Amino acid sequence: MSFYTALTGLNGSQADISATSNNIANVGTTGFKRSVAEFGDIFATSPLQNSSSSIGSGTILKGIKQQFTQGNISSSLNALDMAISGQGFFALKPSLTSAQTVYTRNGSLNVDNDRYVVDSAGQYLLTYPVNDDGSVTAKDLQSAVPLQLPVTSGDPRATSNISLGVNVPAAAEVVTDNPQFADGYNFNPSDPSTFTNSTSITIFDDLGNPTIATIYFVKTQAASADDPTNKYDTRLVINDTVIDPDLVSAVDDTGRQLFIDRFGKQTTDVPDDNYFLEGKGSALYKQDDLQELVPSQPAKLQSEQSEFDFGEEGDRLVEVVTDPMQFKATRESGAGDSRVYWGRNFLTVNVDNGDQPVNIDIRPGRYNATQLANEVERAINEAYGDDNKIQIVQNVDDTLNINLFKLNQDGSSAGLSTPITVDLLGSSYVSQVDNITLSGASPDFTREQFLAHSQSKINQALNEYAVDSTDTVTNAATLGVSSDLFARSRGATMPAIFEKTQIVTFDHTTSSLSTGSVTGASLGTDEKSLVYSTYANRPSLSVYDNKQMVDTTGTGSNSVIYNATENTLRVYFTNAGSTSNFQQNEKIRIAGNFTNAAELGNSTMINVREFTINNVTSNFIEINTTGLDFPDDNFSLAETDLYVMSDESEDVEAFFEGADNVYEGAEVNFNSQRIVIREMGSEGKHHYTNTNISSLNEISTFTGSVATGLGAGTFNIASSQITNTTGTGGEASLSITIAGGQATATIVGGGRGYSAGDQLTIAGNLLGGATPADDLTLTVGTVASANKGIFSNYQGQFTLSQTIGTTATDSLEVLGIRTGLTDTVTTTTDWVDEKNPPIKVKYDAVNQRLQFTVERNILGTGTNSNFNSFSIYGAETADDTNNLGVPAKNDSEEVLIRGGEVLSTEAFVADGEEIQLNDKRYGVNVNYNSDTRSFTFASGTTGEAISANGALGVGETQTASNIQIGRYTLSTDDGSVSDTNDHFSGDNHLMAVGTSKADAVFTAGRGLASTPAVAVGRAANDDLTDVFRLSSADGDNRFNVSVNGINGVVEVPSGFYVGSTLAEALETRINQVMDSDTGETVGGVTVRYASESNSFTFTTGTTGDNSTIKVKGASRLGLDDVPLGVGSVPEIYNLVQATNAEGVALYVDPNGDVVTTPPDNLVQGYYPLYIDEGELTFDKTGKLLSPKNLVHYENQSQGTSVSLDINFGASTQFAQPFSVLSVEQDGFTSGRLDGLEIDASGTVRANYTNGQNNPLGKIVLANFNNQNGLKQIGNATYVATAVSGDAQVGEAGAEGFGTVLSGSLERSNVDITEELVNLITAQRNFQASAKAIETTTTLTQTIINIRQ
Repeated sequence: MSFYTALTGLNGSQADISATSNNIANVGTTGFKRSVAEFGDIFATSPLQNSSSSIGSGTILKGIKQQFTQGNISSSLNALDMAISGQGFFALKPSLTSAQTVYTRNGSLNVDNDRYVVDSAGQYLLTYPVNDDGSVTAKDLQSAVPLQLPVTSGDPRATSNISLGVNVPAAAEVVTDNPQFADGYNFNPSDPSTFTNSTSITIFDDLGNPTIATIYFVKTQAASADDPTNKYDTRLVINDTVIDPDLVSAVDDTGRQLFIDRFGKQTTDVPDDNYFLEGKGSALYKQDDLQELVPSQPAKLQSEQSEFDFGEEGDRLVEVVTDPMQFKATRESGAGDSRVYWGRNFLTVNVDNGDQPVNIDIRPGRYNATQLANEVERAINEAYGDDNKIQIVQNVDDTLNINLFKLNQDGSSAGLSTPITVDLLGSSYVSQVDNITLSGASPDFTREQFLAHSQSKINQALNEYAVDSTDTVTNAATLGVSSDLFARSRGATMPAIFEKTQIVTFDHTTSSLSTGSVTGASLGTDEKSLVYSTYANRPSLSVYDNKQMVDTTGTGSNSVIYNATENTLRVYFTNAGSTSNFQQNEKIRIAGNFTNAAELGNSTMINVREFTINNVTSNFIEINTTGLDFPDDNFSLAETDLYVMSDESEDVEAFFEGADNVYEGAEVNFNSQRIVIREMGSEGKHHYTNTNISSLNEISTFTGSVATGLGAGTFNIASSQITNTTGTGGEASLSITIAGGQATATIVGGGRGYSAGDQLTIAGNLLGGATPADDLTLTVGTVASANKGIFSNYQGQFTLSQTIGTTATDSLEVLGIRTGLTDTVTTTTDWVDEKNPPIKVKYDAVNQRLQFTVERNILGTGTNSNFNSFSIYGAETADDTNNLGVPAKNDSEEVLIRGGEVLSTEAFVADGEEIQLNDKRYGVNVNYNSDTRSFTFASGTTGEAISANGALGVGETQTASNIQIGRYTLSTDDGSVSDTNDHFSGDNHLMAVGTSKADAVFTAGRGLASTPAVAVGRAANDDLTDVFRLSSADGDNRFNVSVNGINGVVEVPSGFYVGSTLAEALETRINQVMDSDTGETVGGVTVRYASESNSFTFTTGTTGDNSTIKVKGASRLGLDDVPLGVGSVPEIYNLVQATNAEGVALYVDPNGDVVTTPPDNLVQGYYPLYIDEGELTFDKTGKLLSPKNLVHYENQSQGTSVSLDINFGASTQFAQPFSVLSVEQDGFTSGRLDGLEIDASGTVRANYTNGQNNPLGKIVLANFNNQNGLKQIGNATYVATAVSGDAQVGEAGAEGFGTVLSGSLERSNVDITEELVNLITAQRNFQASAKAIETTTTLTQTIINIRQ
């Protein structure tokens, strides 16, 4: 065995020497990888053998392994000598048809006869195919192709692309502004004054012939505030031919086509799936024309010129009335010369195509133009708003209790034993005028109706607390008003407006007693004259103490003479001394019944008109008519049924109930068309009632005739001539007839306050005798009720009537004073001045609550009433605050009466029916233009009708802003609507709109819809989806809001809420906030709670940049610092279609050519955007803004064939001289191969004599998971095996692959020194093994010899 063991060592050493010898032999072989012999020991054993005593059997060769370490790199002058620095192998094909691929690191390559790149064995180098820019088109072994070198660069190529970067000087002048181009700019390449700079480039034609192209730069615009860009036009000149650029598409920074929607907003993606540019033409729009951003516009209607002259500044006042008594004075009644206008049924309005038009009323008053526009705007927005009426819930809100307190000596307060109770469901003139049903209902009132009705009922309750409905004094002393009573007579409702002048005389009876029971003897009666004036068709009432009848004592038997030259009007009377009642500068009123048809025209100048006396003579008074619009011609009147009224009464007045002052600050009226006559002033106040006067008896008969010695005769005895012998009567007047010694009394006036048996004495000297001898005493026989109160004996001065229907009705019946012989006037005894009541109610618009005040000078301390404080509460049985915010008795507040103190109830919500049940619209705007003297009405929204995706940002269909203004046709009798179905058939001459106003101009809405203001609170401190409590104690239930400049304080009731219910409460209350000065209300605000963000969002109903909202509330609700919300109006471009020099609109046809005839198939909604041809645009920093793509120049004509794309992208505009920064062009003539370049990535490029440098391919590199598994086939070449795995191919420089070094070779990785050492070692091993064999042989021979 030892022999064979030594023999294995000998064989191993031989193998090791062979491997080392091979390495040494290939030390100069390019790409060779050294080999290493690997051995293993031989050990044989059996299960029964003791391993610790076993001996091995020698060694065995396990394999020869390649060492793939990097060899040294050596330089070469051959570009095709390549080395790989790092991992990888070159891939080669043994033949062009072979399917096998071999791998090597031997980069010693050359070109064969077919110009293929091969190694020394003729194997073909594989490369990836590449594009013109050297990028690989396919990166797999199947796509790799053998590299073949072309001899030439191909046919000549005409220049088609030029890349030119220049710097144009920022300080250059605008060439086109030079004076020489005042009549138009003309470019001339031979004239340097027509351009700024130029540069030339050599380009090639189709045959490869060089030619010169010159590009000229012409500065056309310098940056300005309106357009902060600088612009240069470019001109291309080749062979003296100016070549115009083609149309240039506008693109974004990535080169994508820009489109614009109908408003000039740019996009690269058209949202409409049905939009296709291919095969369609377009209107031509250029980016430079998108200069002017304008706000989107609402629909507007501009009226004609108003017929009312507001003056140059619009500050002249026009009067608007709504009182039916005043209608005949208005323009709407058919009075063409009138400049008083009817405020009811003022306009019909339809905004944004609502479900139906709304009819608006405006408030009466005097307005300048701006004020009128504001009032109309307020009325329109109110009509379209979401306000609700105030509901008085029966048995809940219908009772109001008022208590007045006096201060006790101990400082405590003592109230009325019985409070003053106001029945809010009792009838009032307001409910009667507006036909509000009160009985058995919970009626709804507008705010104005509620306040007027409530004030009326408070006045009535105060009056009836002092003097009850039976005219009995009850608690007048308690209120301290016992001596402040006065008579108030109220006529019946006038069945029609009386259209003539009438003087109504009546008796005013008063008592001289200040206390105690009224007696007839204390009475005094004055005749008063009530003048019903219809001057200028405007009924008015006034009361006079004196009236004087005129006479025809003037020249020519005239009663009135007007001298136009002297501007004087003279009124004549019967005789000298008849003017003693008149004084200079006294106010008078002339009233008469003119029946002479010839005098009717001139009579209108004076009848029931008020004048000031300028001069008084013995039989006439003279009036200066300067400034009174009297005619230019003299006139005279002979009418005698004419009176001059003087001394306007200071203790009796008359007015139309509800015509004004219906509550404090009221801007509306509720004229009941009833005449009220009442006492007034300190002279009109007393302690007695009307019944105290009317219940006094008058004399019916005397006991009989009385014997007398006086002579016969008839004597008229006035009341002042009668003396009461017994009794307390008075005011009787008699006619005494004496005949046959008997005196008989005939009653002329029965007087008042007489009783049967009273004796009256008449002095004898009044009867033709002597006093006292012939005095006559009469005894009252019977008496009867006189039934004459403080006001009585109404008589018409003129016998007049008016036809109502078909019946001629007496004037006093038309005036509601008397029907036949029966007075229709009812008289009550009051103490409350309804024009200035002691307790007033008003609405606090800021805090949405009722407020009450008590007049200190009437009921306060220091007056007869001497009350110190007051309180107001609901029904006695109420336990809580009612729906009107009026507290229960136990919760009521006691407020001092000092002057100005206000009792405020709690905030309440108007929860009655909605005032207008139509579509809601907000933010309508009305303005007056003093230049055009016209009004403009604008919708509160902007924009036009747009289908979904019809413009950028319009995801859903957008409706058009719209507005329609007109008026119903009104009756000329009373201003009512003639036809409720025809909303726009009438005219409004004041606003100059309507069916006949053909010159009114409507402008449709334009652009995009305006947006509302939105205010968003931060996240609340607590989770508001859980129930939480708000309390007035810590103020968490109070919120300050401001919407569109209308400020208010919103108070929600204390209690429990979650976020959504609080949002509802806030929304309801915010929308009833009102501007206390203008009456403008908030409307349309929405409040939403979002559980996701735990926050509130407030959104206005109005839209646009004038729409604002600000909210401040409790910090724990996230409302302590809510940012101001402001609406917006989207801005749009006014699209301007490009035109040619003749102004003809231009289009782009489907081929991209500019044409003047619209193509048959045009794109809609979105349009491709272009820039001005050949124009360079720089921003103020010198950066090129456009063009961002290529500018194409083309000219196919005899002698010139050019199609060029020029890229100006590298150009700048700095404050430096003109310079060329870069220039390249892609044309060339034909050329031959002049060299190769191989870069580190393995890209092979061929250089040609024409300067071209073309990529030929990219060298394939391969690598393996197990390089030692490769099979060597000679020439440093390997093939893949199952052990090595498939080749992994890639590019040089990529991960896992080294770089390619051209002009270099990788030497063998054999280290000769190491190999020699290995050889010596192997030789010694060999010698040792041989010695072992020799020893074994000797030992064996010795053993054999021994045996032998």
